[in-house]
Amino acid sequence: MTGLLVVTKDFSSFAGVFTTILYSMGFLTKKQQYRIRDQVTDYVQYRYNPDETGPMIAVYKQCIHDHQTELEEGLKNGGRLSENIVMSDLSLALGAMIGEKGSQVLNHFCQIVNEEVPIKVPKPRANAKYCTIKRKFRDPRDWQKYTGEDAADNPAIVTAIKKNNQKMITQFLKSRDGKALASQGPTRDVLDDYLNGYLLHDQIRLVTTNLALLNVYYWFALSAGQDDFPIKVFESFFTFLSHTGIVSQSTIQHVVDNMQDAWEIFNGNIEAAPHELSEDEVKEFLKELEEESHQYEGQPQYVCPERSGLTYEFIVTLNDFKPQISRRFYIAGDQPIVNLQAVIIEIFRGEFEHMYDLVNEQTGDYFILPDFIDEDFMPGGGKYNVIDAEAATVSMLKKGDQLVFHYDYGDSWEFNVTVGKTVANYDGYQPIVVGAHGYGIIEGIGGVSGLETYYRDYQRGQVDSDIKDWLGDQLIDLDKVDINELNHQLRMLEE
Repeated sequence: MTGLLVVTKDFSSFAGVFTTILYSMGFLTKKQQYRIRDQVTDYVQYRYNPDETGPMIAVYKQCIHDHQTELEEGLKNGGRLSENIVMSDLSLALGAMIGEKGSQVLNHFCQIVNEEVPIKVPKPRANAKYCTIKRKFRDPRDWQKYTGEDAADNPAIVTAIKKNNQKMITQFLKSRDGKALASQGPTRDVLDDYLNGYLLHDQIRLVTTNLALLNVYYWFALSAGQDDFPIKVFESFFTFLSHTGIVSQSTIQHVVDNMQDAWEIFNGNIEAAPHELSEDEVKEFLKELEEESHQYEGQPQYVCPERSGLTYEFIVTLNDFKPQISRRFYIAGDQPIVNLQAVIIEIFRGEFEHMYDLVNEQTGDYFILPDFIDEDFMPGGGKYNVIDAEAATVSMLKKGDQLVFHYDYGDSWEFNVTVGKTVANYDGYQPIVVGAHGYGIIEGIGGVSGLETYYRDYQRGQVDSDIKDWLGDQLIDLDKVDINELNHQLRMLEE
């Protein structure tokens, strides 16, 4: 339990309020926000528990009781804001009112997100032309096996990493990328504080551990009043790291975009939709909070009601790859198609970094999120019936349907999807994987052709050294799969 408070007027608005709160957390990257939003709103199962007596609930109830008038005034001053924003503002205000405990909740939530959804720092591809500088320091990934361990328990390792970081900073300041910044006093101090102070404060973390940690560091700097925080320093530093073969060139733009997004959130540039809470609504809502009165409104609308209560079996196989990589799993018929798509990505070890769609060539239905629609890449020359993947449910499919799932239009992963049997009165956990062959895909490997090359080289014991560095200490055995681990990935947020 994170202790994070989400205040809603009714149960049906939870997803909207939670998402609004999530989007206000500038210490998370957008990719983390989207991933947590999708996993929590899609996979976590909720229930009303009037007997819940957790310690944070008692703290929040006491805060509501003590600040009744102040909260009521704040709600009335919400103006013409959307209900989601008003409720999210109330949730965050209550978190601030409980002081240090509220800060601990946010820090704990941030820690959990960065443990569960870290942002990988990719290495350049082999023979990347932009790797033009011979580095005079060790690749930080040499200490990768120590990441997450307590810094206090590994003083020698921490000392070695700090010395290497200092060499990294020194070479940067002498390079073309950093020379213009060398005369600026704060440059070395800022980089040293991030690499040797923040990243090594409690645990061992490297510049290559998790790109999102820079966002957390930047957010703390903004919160401490450092409005002139030198984003340019980190942009130039990561440019230097790309030239020395430590990070990919795309990482540079991610660094800039993430920090600019955090700055926008910190300065309150959040769009508001028209809505106004009346005085009566304010009083009624606060009364409901005080009395723990909850109501659940709204039921999901099923595309095919007669099949919405069924559980569906799916058999999914990666196309054009041998030996077979496949999954067999169950999912409820009342789930949106987008949840089905997300399950496929998750259990084939995708990272939700790309667009995707599902095509039923028998019916001509093309399930895709509206934001993903690209007229230039419509399958079948645009002859299909485009359907919002969030609006349709699995019940729209029938036993025996043959579909194709596309993921990452660059690497072009393609999966055959077959609807197996349908089961009535299924009382087990779902979604759940019940059969699997093969590890899954490897993001960024270059699609099926890249996966085939890796598999062949792995079998021969001849994996390219750059691929080894990119994957880290542990090479992936594509013949192995752990069903329990796959199901853990599906359940981890619920647990």
